[in-house]
Amino acid sequence: MGKKDITRKSAVAIFEWCKKQFGSSTINGPYPKLVVHRTKKDFAGYYDPWKNEIHVFALKHRTFMGFIGTIIHEFTHYRYHSIKREYYKLNKIYSYKNHPHEREAVRMERKYKWMCYYEVFSPEEVG
Repeated sequence: MGKKDITRKSAVAIFEWCKKQFGSSTINGPYPKLVVHRTKKDFAGYYDPWKNEIHVFALKHRTFMGFIGTIIHEFTHYRYHSIKREYYKLNKIYSYKNHPHEREAVRMERKYKWMCYYEVFSPEEVG
């Protein structure tokens, strides 16, 4: 799969995999709404805790694996982090790169993006 596969359909498949793999958040409530934008921003995606939405900007991604990683990254913020309270407090102390929640989300995307890819898009290759 390549850049041409960065579509709403593939985003939904990745999002459904995240729901099955990680479950719902005990912090942020029911599963968020997934919003896929066809516009380009300076960032790949974000989690909006007030609206409980994950926003992904398809045109920002250079690779399909980066697209998968972004959805996992933002799902991690929904699943594990109290964005409304804790994130912004820590934001005053840490840079984006060193922020503990960002470091955790990056770790999760790196750990799980290939698993997601093989389970969702190449099921015949999974033993």
